[in-house]
Amino acid sequence: MKKNIWENVYYRLNDPIEIKLAILFTLSYADIPMSDVELKHCMLEGSSVDFMDLCDAIESLLAENHMKTVWRDELDKFILTASGTDMIDMFENKLLASVKNNLKHAVDKFYRNEASRKALRCDVVPLSENQFSVAFELKEGKNSVLTLSLYAGDKNKALAMCRNFRRDPYGFYQKTVELLLTEASE
Repeated sequence: MKKNIWENVYYRLNDPIEIKLAILFTLSYADIPMSDVELKHCMLEGSSVDFMDLCDAIESLLAENHMKTVWRDELDKFILTASGTDMIDMFENKLLASVKNNLKHAVDKFYRNEASRKALRCDVVPLSENQFSVAFELKEGKNSVLTLSLYAGDKNKALAMCRNFRRDPYGFYQKTVELLLTEASE
């Protein structure tokens, strides 16, 4: 079988203008304010860009007023300014389709993982030196579906409860609802 010689070839973003356009494209595609860490994560995940070049491009875009910082969720986050939006609208076609697709995939993957991470919470809460409880929370979007605190006893039981809840949170929710809706047979 013939080996695909293009298998390990990728496009490296070297041009400062192209890096800036990729950053603007990422912010435009995400369509929500992104923190410095989120933006850099998506850029590094979705493209092959040097980290120092990426940092320089971000600083340059801020200085050129193509993006600005706003305070959201107790963090400084980046958004596009009107000139940044105009810039990406005019020059988006200068980015390779593969670069845009990789950036879209990185943004989608990051926010899908972030949403699922925020939808489920299980905390072991110390009550005293050897006594623990577990606080469970399950969300659908912004709505809390389940909020529950249970006494676990020792730490090993609390950790086991968290592991089992994380394994099948919707099954736990369903069993809890069924238990609460079941009428006593007596």
